[in-house]
Amino acid sequence: MRRLVKAIDLGLAHIMRPAQSGVAILGFHGLMPDDGADGDGTVDPYQPFTCCDLDRLITSARAAGLRFICGRDLDRLATGGRADSGTAIWLTFDDGYANNLGALPILRKHSVPATFFITSGAVASGDAFWWDVLYREGRRRNQSIQALAARREALKACPPAAIRATLIADFGETAFRPCGDLDRPMTAPELSAFARDPLVEIGNHTQNHAILSILPEADQRREIAGSQDFLARVTGNAPQVIAYPNGGATPATLRIAGESGLMTGVTCLPHRNALPPHQSSGEQMALGRFMGLRHDAMERETRLAFATPALAQYNAVRSRRPLLDPDMPHD
Repeated sequence: MRRLVKAIDLGLAHIMRPAQSGVAILGFHGLMPDDGADGDGTVDPYQPFTCCDLDRLITSARAAGLRFICGRDLDRLATGGRADSGTAIWLTFDDGYANNLGALPILRKHSVPATFFITSGAVASGDAFWWDVLYREGRRRNQSIQALAARREALKACPPAAIRATLIADFGETAFRPCGDLDRPMTAPELSAFARDPLVEIGNHTQNHAILSILPEADQRREIAGSQDFLARVTGNAPQVIAYPNGGATPATLRIAGESGLMTGVTCLPHRNALPPHQSSGEQMALGRFMGLRHDAMERETRLAFATPALAQYNAVRSRRPLLDPDMPHD
């Protein structure tokens, strides 16, 4: 089995060239400085992706003849009814960390677009994200990474207000104060300026990073529509794309997103998508995305994203690192 896996990995280099039309959506979260990939203990180290990693990723994809698009291009391609040949790459960043502002010089360097899915409530409040609070405060109290991971997964089954109340009861309200630029969300003025760049597309990531699939429909609508309204006020444009937190979406979620004015939705199911997506089947509201590419194995995992869905799924199972969950720290 090891020889087979090695042969597959070595052969994937030949796949990094234009093939049949399709788009591989790559998902990231925080963008760490090159000298601090571990986040210095202030953020949950689920994805130590750095500015240097982003530059290398774009350079390698361009050298392989791949092109970059974003959500607004999907709508144009679907309307036009045709797509250019070859694989396209769509770069996405979730949550709205202020450290994502560091992506802009790299995007400008390469003239590459990217989509930033914003948790609007975090921008409004300035509070740190709850998973970072749990990790930071738990580690300060010498709780094991394994215990914190188990607790994180248990908390994901709760609505956002219940998660916040639980962590305040455990650590105090001041625990939600960010430590610095690594763990804080963007401010509204930062987001407004950021959104004005033509290479930046702003997307909806709900008001409170709610896992929509566990909420009643009325709450799902409030989470999606509330974020739409806030982001429209701050940036001047209502988003057309949404990333469902944790990939959680039901058929009702997709319907509500469409009724809220969104044209495209992305999940965390690791597969490449047809280009243009098939609107009639609802495919454009539930696109696949590859999450959690690792700082120490980025090139190999990126090749898997450019490869076939079966290989990507196989790699996720083999490594026991689910690509389905964007917010799951990897021990």
